[in-house]
This record gives sequence, structure tokens and C-alpha cells, in this order.
Amino acid sequence: MYVLGISRHHDAAAALVRDGEIIAFAEQERFSRVKHDGRFPTDAIRFCLERAGITLSEVDHVAYFWQRWREPLHAAKVFARYFPATLEVFRNQGDQGAKASGLVETFRHGGKGVDNFHVGGAVLGHVKRGYTLGRDVREALGFTGPTRYKVHLIDHHRAHAASAFFISPWDEAAILTLDGIGSDGTSTFLAVGKGDRITDLRRFKFPHSLGAMYAGVTNYLGFYPTMDEGKVMGLAPFGKDTYIEQFKDLVYLEDDGGYELNLDWFRHHTSGRHLMSDRFIDTFGPPRERTKVTADNPIPQHYMDIAYALQVRLEEVGLHLARWLHQKTGLTKLCVAGGVALNSVMNGRIFLETPFEDFFAQPAAADDGSSLGAALAVSVGKYGRPRPTDGYMYTGPEFTEAQMEQALQDAGVQYQRVDDIAAHTAARVADGLIVGWFQGRMECGPRALGNRTLLADPRDPDSKTRMNEKVKHREAFRPFAPSCLAEKAGEYFASGYPSAVMLLVFDVLEDKRDVVPAITHVDGTARVQTVSRDDNPRYWDMISHFEQLTGVPMVLNTSFNDNNEPIVCTPEDAINCFRKTDVDALALGPFWVEK
Repeated sequence: MYVLGISRHHDAAAALVRDGEIIAFAEQERFSRVKHDGRFPTDAIRFCLERAGITLSEVDHVAYFWQRWREPLHAAKVFARYFPATLEVFRNQGDQGAKASGLVETFRHGGKGVDNFHVGGAVLGHVKRGYTLGRDVREALGFTGPTRYKVHLIDHHRAHAASAFFISPWDEAAILTLDGIGSDGTSTFLAVGKGDRITDLRRFKFPHSLGAMYAGVTNYLGFYPTMDEGKVMGLAPFGKDTYIEQFKDLVYLEDDGGYELNLDWFRHHTSGRHLMSDRFIDTFGPPRERTKVTADNPIPQHYMDIAYALQVRLEEVGLHLARWLHQKTGLTKLCVAGGVALNSVMNGRIFLETPFEDFFAQPAAADDGSSLGAALAVSVGKYGRPRPTDGYMYTGPEFTEAQMEQALQDAGVQYQRVDDIAAHTAARVADGLIVGWFQGRMECGPRALGNRTLLADPRDPDSKTRMNEKVKHREAFRPFAPSCLAEKAGEYFASGYPSAVMLLVFDVLEDKRDVVPAITHVDGTARVQTVSRDDNPRYWDMISHFEQLTGVPMVLNTSFNDNNEPIVCTPEDAINCFRKTDVDALALGPFWVEK
């Protein structure tokens, strides 16, 4: 039984599941080359079908990550409850105060970037797509033959929950999903998974949204909401505890394990945008202008302190929810998903500071992963097909050696084929080179997991500076992650717990921080990826060779892309990124290119 899962709005993606196997899963942005592309994932769907060797006529079910009428019903309740302040919606104010896209344009085509949409048009568009999805798929692919698939509209947070629990290795676990808003207004979802069933325990609904809180402050700090929250997480350790007490007032922690935003500080519920209230601005000052951060234009300490307070408050709420969930269920295993679950600092604290003993997150925790979750909610949850418990990391396209060599020849670059690309790459990284590493199937999610990766020497403090300034062209405060041999992680980090998808942050042991300064953040932490031979044998082999040469069982790893583009997908993408940045060398399959 083939089930095609689809998500869109932002980070659009498609996934194809056949019984207990994930055939393919990829984000639309990787094909369109538009970062966070939210348009209909035509290219991603086409890839999934081609990977399976089938046409649309052989798909049995199409699962969509959003339900039809629950959203407008919840939106009407919010509008009425906070009236007349909600009349602000009709101002249709977009990003940075500009006029946003109109109702008709948004209804037909969706928004055009951050906060550039009409709220009513977006809601009506979601309703419309619930009715036309089956036709939309056929038209997008230009398919005119017969189809037999049934369309299923899946509750958004149950799709998130399914994306994590149904691929976890456990028969029973607690589930926590957190994001901005779901199809019925849910923003935080607590549940229990057992076998092929997920049972609701508790829901917190918009406007009491941790995702909206974090996005609103992200916007205030001069970054793009729903896109740059990771930057704020990286910025936070540079702050001080100046505003910790004031930020406690932004979210109330309730005795029964719940929470509630103090809406006096926010405007997302009245405007439909990621905006803070006059009270927030009167208290903390004007928002930071959205200007490029450079050595000559650094972020003032004041805004770093706000980032610090925001991050701490999110962690406190996350711990509060997780402790209640453990107390309620008595379970020791936890699955997390949703856009807020990409906050690996919060995840690390939940794992280390609550009674949960085991932690699982899938790499595409945000809305891209809900396409996979929607497919699993149908395949496993509705039809009782087996749960896939592996094959969820490297789910994208792969290319033959002939295709890679042809791309090199077409680009006119000099290259050589080496007998052992892993050993050769390790030696050149140890020599100080930054290397683009392109191998096997593309990983899913926003983190490079060793197949579309930029590598550098973690021992060299200049690796971080050069990677930020000359290769990634991004802010100097942003950290880089280590890819560490799984069996050696406990020798360098406060926990050796498996972290294959890079969604846990642990302290770097104090006696190791000077050994691996390039991956040690300013607060002494690192977002760890543990690499096992079973998960990625070639990547593990390369890191092992690096350890043999240097004594250090890890490399610096960051996604293979320039700052404003998606992770590379094809050999041509990799060659283009290699040529236009200060990357020293490229390991493209067995082929080596060096400037």
C-alpha cells in the first residue's frame, strides 16, 4: 500500500511510505532552490514517485498535514474573544510595516514570504485546498491517467506526533509536540503512543503558543520569524541575565502542569503577525533594525540579553511540560516533534533534567516532517501497516558515479578519482582544508547529517571564523556542530547518549574545550551529532581516519550550502556552491576536486 504524504505553507515537503518502509522523503526547497519554499511540493512529489518507480495511478492514499474546517472555526473564536483589538487584522500589515499581499492573491497563490499574506485569504486557502487536494496533485504533475487514491486530512499535531513516535524504536512512549499553530489551533500537544495508536492527553491552543512567542521575539530582534529562530538560539549564550525576571511574566506556569502566555506582551493574536505589543516595546525599547550583522555592525548587548531571556524562558516552559507529561504517564521514553523541537538546547535540558531516560526526535521535526507524519498516520494509524523504525535520515535523491563525473566534466573543473575517498578527505581536513562532502542519499531536515556536509578541523579555532565569514557568509556568533564517533562521544561531552539527528545540545567537557575549540560554543556547549557505523558507514569511516591521524574522533560539520540557499541536492548544486564560496575542496562521491 502506497501512501503519499504532503505538507506546504512553509517548508513544503512530500513523503512516500509503502507499508513498513519509508521509500522517499524530501523538502521542496532542495529542488526549487528557494529556501523554506512553501509552495506546492510538485518536485518533491515527483521525486518520491520516481524513487519508487511508480506513477500516480499506483498511489493508494494521499495524506495532507492539515484539516479543513477546524482552523476557521478556531480563528473565529479568537477573533471574537479578543475583539475589538482583532480589527487590527484588517490593516493587513506585512513584514516591517509594509502592506501585505491581498486576500485574493493569498487565496489563490499563498503568501510571498514572511508575514506577507492576507490572514483571511490564508485561512480560506487552507479550506479550499482541503477540497481540491486530489485534483491539485494530478494537475501539478500533469497526470491525466486514472487514479484510485483516497485523500485523508490529518490533524496537524497528530501528524507531528506520528512523524516521531511511529519511527521511534519503542512500542510505548510519551509524546510532546510544539509549534506555532496547527489546523485546529493547537500549538502544544501532549500524548501517549502505544503500538500503532496515539492517544491525546492535553492540548494548548493559539494564541497560547510557544512557537508564536519565540517567533515574535525573533522578529523584534531583527531576524526573520519562522526562519531565523535557530539564529536566536545561537545568539542567546552571548547574553546576560538582565531580563530573566521580566520574561517570566511573558509565560505563566500553572500548578497543573500547564502554561499560559500573558497576551499583554504580544500582538500575534490580534494581528495575525509575529509582532510584540506596545507594552513590550515600551519596556524593552524599539526593535532592532533588520540589518546585516557584521564586525562593523554588531548586535548590541541589549538585544543579546533579550535573546538570552527568551531562550531561558522557553527552556523553563519545556521542562515544566515534560515533567507533567512524565508524572501523568509514568513513562521513561519521550518523543518530540514540531518546529519548536528544533530547539536543541531545550531538548538537551529536557533529556538531562527530567525523569525521562530516553529521547527521540526525527531530523525533520518542523512542518516538512509532518508530510511524513501524515503518511504514517494513515499507513500505521488508520490501516495498521508496520511501523518503519529505520531509514528515516537519508531519504532524498542519490546519484551514480557516472552522473557525478558528468557533472564535473560539464562544469569544466579538474578532478581525480581516489581509491579511498574517506581516508583522502580525512587527511586533507587534518591539513586544514574546508571540504564539501557529497555522498549517498541526501539527508532530510535542516541539519546536515553527513551526506551533504561541509567539513573542517575542530581543533583549529580559525575553522569557525573562516567557515562563517568566507564560506557560509553568515553571522560570526553562530556555532558549528561536531560529528563525533558514537562510541567516543562520552569522552568529549557531558552525555554520550545517541544524538544521530543533531537535536540535543550537551556541555563539552571542560578538559576538552581547548582541544576542539571550533565546535565549542561560547557557553561551553555543542549541538552533537553522534555517527554510528550502522547509520552512515562511509561518514563513520572518514571520521575514524581523522581520529587515526589526529587523535580526535570528530570533525566540524555544517550544512553544505551558502547562507541564503537550501542544502545542496544534486552534484551540480555541490559544484556551484564549491566554486562560488571559499570551500577548498570537494569530495563528490569518489571524485576529488581541489582549488
